[in-house]
Amino acid sequence: MKIIFAASSQAEDIKTPPVRHLLAIAGKKDERLLKQALDDWYLAPEREYTSFATKYPMNGELNMQDDKIKAMEQWCSQMEISFTPVFFINGYQLPEIYSVSDLKYFLTV
Repeated sequence: MKIIFAASSQAEDIKTPPVRHLLAIAGKKDERLLKQALDDWYLAPEREYTSFATKYPMNGELNMQDDKIKAMEQWCSQMEISFTPVFFINGYQLPEIYSVSDLKYFLTV
């Protein structure tokens, strides 16, 4: 599974700091840490970046995420994705009439 964020490389984009942080956490290659960070961010009653950043301290890793953010921004632009989440299965976008819970009907073995 790939997670693509619809953040931009613009300094004023409020989506960029948490995306940069999540990408830095992913770079640590610790699945449990990444899953916990994703849960902490997306399941929080209120998303507040400062508290999140304090819980997951990073050093220079945050400054190393700009190329990844620019690549995702370019891909989203090319694919005409202006919101998330958008789900793809085998390279095809899941139509909006379906939800993630419907995937079990498509992914039977």
